[in-house]
Amino acid sequence: MSNFLDNNDFSEVSNNTLFEVVPPVKGEKEERFKRHCDYLNELFERVPATALNLPEINKESSKSSKGKRRNPYKERVSPRRYVRELSKKFDTNYVINRMIVKEAGYDQEEWLLETYHNYEISNVILVGGESSKIHYPGPSVTEGNMLSKEYLNQGKREYGSGQDIKSTNLNIGNICIPTRRRNDLDEPDRMINKVKSGADFFTTQIITESEYAGSLLSDFSSILNEYEVEPPILFWSFTPISEQKDIDFLRYLGVYIPDDVENKIMSSPDPAQESIEWAILIWEKLQEINEGLHCPIPMGINISVMGLRNFQNGIELAESLNMVEA
Repeated sequence: MSNFLDNNDFSEVSNNTLFEVVPPVKGEKEERFKRHCDYLNELFERVPATALNLPEINKESSKSSKGKRRNPYKERVSPRRYVRELSKKFDTNYVINRMIVKEAGYDQEEWLLETYHNYEISNVILVGGESSKIHYPGPSVTEGNMLSKEYLNQGKREYGSGQDIKSTNLNIGNICIPTRRRNDLDEPDRMINKVKSGADFFTTQIITESEYAGSLLSDFSSILNEYEVEPPILFWSFTPISEQKDIDFLRYLGVYIPDDVENKIMSSPDPAQESIEWAILIWEKLQEINEGLHCPIPMGINISVMGLRNFQNGIELAESLNMVEA
């Protein structure tokens, strides 16, 4: 049950890479598993990936009037079940995502215990709901963090019988959204609350520009310094873009893509390569900003890939970003 943060030096750029693998649609696991294995064999030959990151895909509505799904939503194999299959082939670290708000506290407690003890997965990203306007039956992200760190990792239940249990060693991640800047509860404030409640690391929503990302980095560093809190690890999410439908789907998910960035990528004779070169510039800029901060933040990258047709582009992107010197 390895904690993927224990054996990695996040002061260096190399070996700071999470690579997302989306679990297959139910009924297509055998075919997808073979394709995934082929690609992952190449990935590990070329990139010192820290861990495979498996998102939980839930049905959501469009976050943008410009957004559009590529295909109708279909239920997928659960991340932890797919980890069980992948781990038979790849001896690496695994991170899975869990929408913590969708089931009641007792059920989430049981799920976390089962994930750690039965599936031998210790790295979990707790994800919130689609909208603050929707009432969900489960704990909030901060409540899920505390459940994991203050109860389960201490050998105690918060829900259930209250009896002592065999302790876990859960490593908890959360999501941050660089463009979610507000007057009432700004993103850096959300992040510091999550760190205080137990978050060890963050993965960001996919970024396509450096202005919002750099502003978040600077402001989060300032608030960490103010509260004298040890910084978590921040994994910036990048994706290759090869077709217009990639842009449409990213916007469907709520990703901010400036019009000039869309034009820059889609007017290129090789959009995928253009998007990779653009990501390199963003990553270089973020490192430059981080180096000048009073409280630098350990950073890594999270490679998200839209569809098997982009998997090769994802490997190219991961390799290119790993070659950037800190």
